[in-house]
Amino acid sequence: MTLRRRLFLLVTTIIFIGLPSTAGVFAYVSWQSVLQRTESEGRLIAQTLAQSVTFIQQVPAVINQIVNKEQRTQADILAQLTQLARRKGAPAEEINYALRTIAATNDIPEIWVTDGDGKPLFWSLDDIDATIAADSGLTLRPQFGPLLHGQQFSVSTDLIYRDLDHRELYYGAVALPDRQGMALIARLPSRANRIIRSVGLKRMVETVLSAAQIDTIWIFDERLEALAATSDPRTKTTTILSETERSFVETVINTSAPASYLENSSFHKALFQQAFLYVAAPIFGADGLPNGAALMRLPVNMQAEMSSLLRVGGGVTVLMLLIGMALALPFLNRIVRPLSQLTLQTHRLVEHNFDPDQEMHAELLKISEKRKDEVGYLGNALYSMVTTLKAYIADLKATTAAKERIEGEMSAARDIQMGMLPRVFGSPPDARFDLHAVLEPAKAVGGDLFDFFLLDERRLFFLIGDVSDKGVPAALFMAVSKTLFTVEARRDSSSVAAIMERVNRSLCENNPEGMFVTVFAGILDLESGEISCSDGGHELPFALRRDGRAEMLEKKKGGLVLGFVADSVYRNDIIRLQPGEALVIYTDGVTEAMNREHALFKEERLGETLTTIPHACPARTIIDQVMGAVRAFVGSHPQSDDITLLALRWHGSGRSGKG
Repeated sequence: MTLRRRLFLLVTTIIFIGLPSTAGVFAYVSWQSVLQRTESEGRLIAQTLAQSVTFIQQVPAVINQIVNKEQRTQADILAQLTQLARRKGAPAEEINYALRTIAATNDIPEIWVTDGDGKPLFWSLDDIDATIAADSGLTLRPQFGPLLHGQQFSVSTDLIYRDLDHRELYYGAVALPDRQGMALIARLPSRANRIIRSVGLKRMVETVLSAAQIDTIWIFDERLEALAATSDPRTKTTTILSETERSFVETVINTSAPASYLENSSFHKALFQQAFLYVAAPIFGADGLPNGAALMRLPVNMQAEMSSLLRVGGGVTVLMLLIGMALALPFLNRIVRPLSQLTLQTHRLVEHNFDPDQEMHAELLKISEKRKDEVGYLGNALYSMVTTLKAYIADLKATTAAKERIEGEMSAARDIQMGMLPRVFGSPPDARFDLHAVLEPAKAVGGDLFDFFLLDERRLFFLIGDVSDKGVPAALFMAVSKTLFTVEARRDSSSVAAIMERVNRSLCENNPEGMFVTVFAGILDLESGEISCSDGGHELPFALRRDGRAEMLEKKKGGLVLGFVADSVYRNDIIRLQPGEALVIYTDGVTEAMNREHALFKEERLGETLTTIPHACPARTIIDQVMGAVRAFVGSHPQSDDITLLALRWHGSGRSGKG
């Protein structure tokens, strides 16, 4: 036998022996590679999914905290208002009527005000419902004991069920200012948490399923009850776990660590049949303990891999086997090694919650700097993506939570502030005067204020003011200023200047922020048309005369703004109106309204607008005409300051009838 034949026989023997062995080894390695890759990617997706579920589950708790805080704030404001009404000697029927109005306006089921023993004094319910609720012992429950005993200022209860009327309500309660009782506000059980949780989970699992090669996704709570489940359209979704699957998920929850297992795990079954890889990761609650698990089923199908191998021809297979052994290993090593490093760093990034350390930074930069191909670009992109994603997620969580909290609080504050202003204008049945006013804050809440009320059958008190700041601080200062003027005017209205001085001293006594307010206040004599007024640094008012003129009333020496100097002296001025004439007062938000060219509306344009208003028109028409002129001048430019207008027309002492 020749040497050529021997070599041919040797090579042929090696090929025939090596080819099946190589094919078998290659099939096994391919199976292991596919399995490991699927398991690696599955664990990464499962952990990311579990972290996302944790975040979604924390959203309802944040919402409940905001709602409870808002509810206690409402109760505190009602406690203050009720205390003020009691000090003024308001009848119980009047207070109950006011509470019913507030409850109906703000969609509040119940409002209660009790004495120091928990006995109801005032409520928003009708007499029958109030009797039933009182008989249920609501106000004497242990949850409210700390308020009545002075141990706490505010309380938010869990869901309370009353046997008498079969109602379930949450309550927010605060102690009265004098600690001799409490105010309670009820709210209905909210279904928002369950809706947010279920809708958010379903949308999230459907998105993950559509973006990855996953057969089925389940989300379970700690009792292994399915919170969400979805699967490939070709697979029937079921939430019933087998004993093996249930034991696997329980192990993941108990060990607080991700895990995986392969169904049909034998090599023969996995090679010629479809196998499923189960991957699960624990879901952690706000307390850091596992309260559920995310379970995924991923198909591991080797049939496609084997089909491509079987299509390779015999001669091509032998040739590629020989050449591949010489060339493929170095080439694959060059590709696989950096990818393995990237995979390793990806696992470490997940373990470090997307917070790369110095070693990760060096490894990723090493891959991206030494290679100028797609692998290098991938390493650089991975580092940039993880760094950016970490910052974005942190900023998004903080921004979203803060924005929702602030928007909710500001909306409630605006409703409360607008509720403090007078809503009924005119003077029925006595039509000796006609009054209308409007306030449009530049932000959710503002610092402008107005008020008016009859001191007696002959005198009408009115005021308008502008606090030095905007937003929540100005709104609080506005509320204090308005309350002080109401109290002082009703206590002693013999002199408007004296009212201004008393209010100024009260504001200066406790004003650590150094805020101040400009005020124009007056008392109209409904018989003579004479206005006794006093000014604290406010804008010049206009008088609409019977001849159609809009006369700016030049004040000689107005007083300082209120809240600045405690011993400031204010003077009384007199404005005389003839029957049919009107007084228009405003804040600087009108005259300083700015258009897109940064031009101001100014007093001259306001005077021209008032001149064009029809003589003897209603006060509301005056307000509407001026506001229309301001809006037309400003256009689409954003409002920069609070706008407040008050128009007062005196019809004369002899006019009566419907106002």
